[in-house]
Amino acid sequence: SFHGCVRRWSCARASGAMAIYINYGEGEADAVVQGAEWLQQIIANQEGQDAEKKFVEQFKALRGDMEDNQCYGPVFDLFLDHSGELFTAVPESRGEERMKEIESFFAVVLSMLLMSEETEHMDSATTRLCELLTSSVDQQPDLRLRLLMNLYNTFPANLEFRYRIFKYIVDYAAQANLFDQVMPYLEYLDAWMADWEMYGYLTLDDKRTLFLDISKYVRALGKRVDSFQFLKRYHQLFQGAAADVIKDPKVQEATVQLLKDAAQLPSVIQYDDVLSYAPVAALEKTKQGDLVKLCQIFFNGTIQDLRDFHKKNEALFKEHGLEIQDAMAKMKLLTLATLAQAMSEMSLAEVAKGLEESEDDIERWVVRAISEGVIDGRIDQLNHKVLIKSAFQRKFEKDEWAFLDTKLSSWIENLESVIKFIGDQKAGKEGRGLPVAAGAA
Repeated sequence: SFHGCVRRWSCARASGAMAIYINYGEGEADAVVQGAEWLQQIIANQEGQDAEKKFVEQFKALRGDMEDNQCYGPVFDLFLDHSGELFTAVPESRGEERMKEIESFFAVVLSMLLMSEETEHMDSATTRLCELLTSSVDQQPDLRLRLLMNLYNTFPANLEFRYRIFKYIVDYAAQANLFDQVMPYLEYLDAWMADWEMYGYLTLDDKRTLFLDISKYVRALGKRVDSFQFLKRYHQLFQGAAADVIKDPKVQEATVQLLKDAAQLPSVIQYDDVLSYAPVAALEKTKQGDLVKLCQIFFNGTIQDLRDFHKKNEALFKEHGLEIQDAMAKMKLLTLATLAQAMSEMSLAEVAKGLEESEDDIERWVVRAISEGVIDGRIDQLNHKVLIKSAFQRKFEKDEWAFLDTKLSSWIENLESVIKFIGDQKAGKEGRGLPVAAGAA
C-alpha cells in the first residue's frame, strides 16, 4: 500500500535540476507513472539518451494496458530491467537523499508486485527481485538489506514467498557482514515458522537448512552459545531419519561441531539431550566416535574416567582444540552436582575429597558451582559445611525416577499428616465448645 502523502523526488540532469512530485494518494497508476519518470532520469544520467529513449518507448507501449486493465506485471519487469545500477547512482555529496529516493522507488515496485494477479509471475518476480537486491555486498549493502526487509513485510503471512524472502535476508546479511542487524528478529523466528508451517510452505529440509545456516552465521559473530542452541535444534530434526541421511558428510560435520561445543562451552552441563540425537549415535560408530565418548563421561562419568580418557586420547584433544584443564574444571562441577544429590548438607572435607582438591582450595569450587547454577545453596564457614537446597540432575533415568517417587510419597504422607492434625484440632475445639478461628480448614 502507498503512504497517502506527497513525496518529492528530485533528480539532477546534465541540462539542469529537475523536480518530480509523486502523489501516493491519487491512485496506483499515477504513482507508477511518476516512478517511471524518475527512473527515466537515472537512465539518462547513467546510460545516455538512446537508452532513455528506448525506456520511454517501452513504458508508453505498456502504459495503456496497465491503466486500462490493471496489468502491472510487464511494467514491474521493465522497472527491474533498469534497477540493477540504481545502487551505483548514490553520490557522496547527497547520498542520504538519493538513498531515500531509491527506497521510495522500490516502494512503488513492491506495490506493483502485490498487484500481480498471476501466481506464476509473482513467484518469478519475487525471486528476481531478491536476486537483484542480493547481487552485491559492496554497493549499498545496508540499503539492500533494508529493502529486503521491506519486501518481507510486504507479503501477508499466508503467502509462500515469505520464507523464501526471509532466507534471502539471513543469507545476504551474513555475506555482507550485517547479520548483527538480523539478530534482534530471531526471537520471532518460532512464531514466523509456525505461520510458514501452518500454510504448508516450510519443508523439513527447509527447517534443517535454516537452523544450520543461522547457527553458522551466529557463530561468525562470536555468539557461540546461541550457535550451539540452533545447532541442537538442527539435530532434533533428524529423529527417525533414514541412515543415509544421518550419515551425510554435512550432517556429520555439524555433529562434530555440536559435540565440540558441548565439551568446550562452560555453560553446557546437560548432556542427556545431546546424546539422544540420532546423528550423535551414528557418529559414535565413526572415527570421530571418541567425541561422543567424551560427552558420555560428562554425562555420567567421574574425574578419574576423564583423566584416563585424556591419557588415551591426547590426539583427540589436540585435533579439536580441547583443553584438559577446562574439561577437568567442568568435570569437577558435575561431580559436585552428583555428590550433592539427595543431600541437605556436606562438610567441606567431603567435598574436597570427592573433587580431589585440598580443603584450603575447595571453597572456590563451591562458590563457582553456586554461581553457575550447579547447586543451590550456601557455605556455612563457621561449621565448614555446604548447606544444599538442590543440585543439578546430571541424568534422569530409572534410579532417579524411583528416588523422585519416594520423595513424592514422603511429601504426600507429610501433607496428609498436616491435614489430619488440623482436622483433629478443629474437632477438639468444637467438642469443648471453643470458637473456631475464621478460615480454619
